[in-house]
Amino acid sequence: MRQTVRTNPAECTGCGACVSICPKQAIVMQPDAEGFLYPKVDGEKCISCDLCEKRCPAGREMPEHHARLLGAQAKDEALRRQSSSGGVFTLLAREVIRRGGVVFGAAFGENMRVEHVGAFDETELSGMRGSKYVQSDATDAIGNAVSLLKREIPVLFSGTPCQINGLLAALGNTKSDKLLTVDFVCHGVPSPGVFASYLVELEKKHGSRVSAYTFRDKRLGWKNFSAVATFENGEEHAGTQTTEPYLYGFLQNLYLRPSCHSCSQLRGERHAADITLADLWGAEKICPERDDDTGLSFVMANTQKGRQALEQSGMQLNVFSIRNFEGMTRANPSLLVPVKPHEKRAAFFKRYQKHGFESERVMKLLRGPNATQRVMKRVLHLPIGAMRRIKNRISKMTDPRSEK
Repeated sequence: MRQTVRTNPAECTGCGACVSICPKQAIVMQPDAEGFLYPKVDGEKCISCDLCEKRCPAGREMPEHHARLLGAQAKDEALRRQSSSGGVFTLLAREVIRRGGVVFGAAFGENMRVEHVGAFDETELSGMRGSKYVQSDATDAIGNAVSLLKREIPVLFSGTPCQINGLLAALGNTKSDKLLTVDFVCHGVPSPGVFASYLVELEKKHGSRVSAYTFRDKRLGWKNFSAVATFENGEEHAGTQTTEPYLYGFLQNLYLRPSCHSCSQLRGERHAADITLADLWGAEKICPERDDDTGLSFVMANTQKGRQALEQSGMQLNVFSIRNFEGMTRANPSLLVPVKPHEKRAAFFKRYQKHGFESERVMKLLRGPNATQRVMKRVLHLPIGAMRRIKNRISKMTDPRSEK
């Protein structure tokens, strides 16, 4: 009997669709040594039907759309400040809930674990708002969404491009006009295990459990966002994109999922989702008159269904056309190509598997030696004769008898 499904780290995205596809519930998701989830098959239950492999979305070619390219911003400034970019997701989600539907998105669950959950009313949307720079477990959500759609209940499913493809794979040939899919331009997903280990380090330092974590706090502005951890004792830990260790490591591609570096789902205007969202980076040049540093969204309306959903939220949005797609790709290259792994990724995980997340070592790993250390390194590699001449020169400079 087969013991594993398609688990090649360069291919498997960890979407969890195979769990829902399996007719015998023979597959579970388990973390590997790096903390990423991969499918594991129970050989006693498996009937070798091959459905998991046949419908696996890994490497699937994306449909080509003539997307409508837009810039958008919620008119509600308070909503923009609570959102990662322009607040578009929340407005789309509210409309689906008002029609009696359910919204799925990533939120913090028990023990600060990021997972996909369902929202049945507007008060439950706040947990989904804002970016989560850690891979969310969407396994159960995909199965729940499929069940709701079979009952003709409207569903908005948001997630990474590979999670959207996972949902579509689980649906198979079932087509539903009740489903609205929203993905985003993805930099890559970091390890849930690494993030959990980082929180443990923070909790030891502050002597208190983390009660909330914000990856995109806007107190310093939309462009200069920071990460903020809040503790049960009332303390906060905050850092910018270059000083907060976990955030810095994510942006430097130090612990992204292996498949992210060969992602086949970043192809410009090729997206499986009805709507694709992103930050409108470069707004200060593309649309300076609209940039108030509270957040702007770049929106790709990929399908007619996506365009209709945006129109239904139109009264609450400031929307304008984006004509320079090439300019958008310069500001956000993840629109076109996957990021490359950091050259020290293997070194990080080798130590991580023994010692967990170590903020100080991560910063040293990413920044390299400081100026003094770089000079000393050069000096230590000089030939003996050169070292002797430097020593003699220093002695003459410090010998008072050499002064005139």
